[in-house]
Amino acid sequence: MAMPFRSHIGRGFDFGSTPNLALIVLVLLSGAAAVVLWMAGHPAESILFAPGHAFVNWALLREIDPDHPWTALLAAAGTGVWVLAGGPYMSLLALGAVMLAARIVSETTGRRPLPTDLIVVLLGTLIGFTVAGWVGAFGLAVALYLDDRFAPQSRLIQIVASAVTALGATVVATLTDAFPTTTFEIVPHIVITSGVLALALVVRNPADPITRVDARHKAFLSPERLHASRSLVAILIFAMSVLLGAEANGLIPVLAALVLAVVSNEIELVRRRGL
Repeated sequence: MAMPFRSHIGRGFDFGSTPNLALIVLVLLSGAAAVVLWMAGHPAESILFAPGHAFVNWALLREIDPDHPWTALLAAAGTGVWVLAGGPYMSLLALGAVMLAARIVSETTGRRPLPTDLIVVLLGTLIGFTVAGWVGAFGLAVALYLDDRFAPQSRLIQIVASAVTALGATVVATLTDAFPTTTFEIVPHIVITSGVLALALVVRNPADPITRVDARHKAFLSPERLHASRSLVAILIFAMSVLLGAEANGLIPVLAALVLAVVSNEIELVRRRGL
């Protein structure tokens, strides 16, 4: 009899939640639209990833802006439309790694990673064959370290996993020639935008979260962890904007999502001051 895989960083999906049902509709619509466009002659590689990007961008916003489901839904809808319209997009694996890094630091599951989770994170080193993948994998390493620093008790296995993930991703990137070997041009408006957003997310404290963790103890999310998570995501995206060169336009959907996170936080702070 096979043993079930246990995870403390995996999260269930509540099909009874209205925002979650809205997401399912958005993903299905983007998938249907992608198939129709593909059958009409549009290249598959430019549109069939629309549902995946819509879902992962939604998941990213749920980690760094957990109190406002509307921002995640807007991000999902905007991302789906962007990809279907032929807009550039970043690596889905790299974006997934950034999302997972945010989850580990935010600790929205309410639990620390299990050894089985650490193995999954170590496998993240394999996405280091691209620049964006290396940044995402390195972000996972930083997330493991930050999670350990926030915890009441340090665990050697998690520190080792963090170091191995960082080194492993760098080795993969080196062996696959992922790092640029020639001078490349940055995309000024992307770098400036990502830099401003990174500054805003790092220096601005988020409103104290009212969302509770997905665990039996149902504690409120930690404001310090949420701030660290938002900051880590912003810094990783800024690093990608610099290292991706001319391909940095693929970060536009993610940058739009970060704008939503910043705006929703400011609205929440103003609302609370007015109460």
